[in-house]
Parts: sequence; structure tokens; C-alpha cells
Amino acid sequence: MSGQRVLKAEAVLVGGVALALLCWEFPSLRREMRIWRMAGGFRAGHRYP
Repeated sequence: MSGQRVLKAEAVLVGGVALALLCWEFPSLRREMRIWRMAGGFRAGHRYP
């Protein structure tokens, strides 16, 4: 097996793991974004140091 094929296989594996993690964490990320927006988002920086 050539080095290039090994590298491609590793890239596919890492990409698959990253995609699975993102799908697993997506509902909690949506909830966190909603809370962040209710707290003021970027504009709340001076209120919450």
C-alpha cells in the first residue's frame, strides 16, 4: 500500500469522525447559540466581562 493511499485513508477516517462528532453535538450547539443570542451575542461584551 502506497503512502499516498494511507494518507487518503487517514483523511477519510478523520473527516468521518469529525462529521460524526458534529452530528452528535448539533442539538446542544443549537441550544447554546440560542442562549448566546438571548444574552445579547457580540453586543453583550461590555455587560458581561
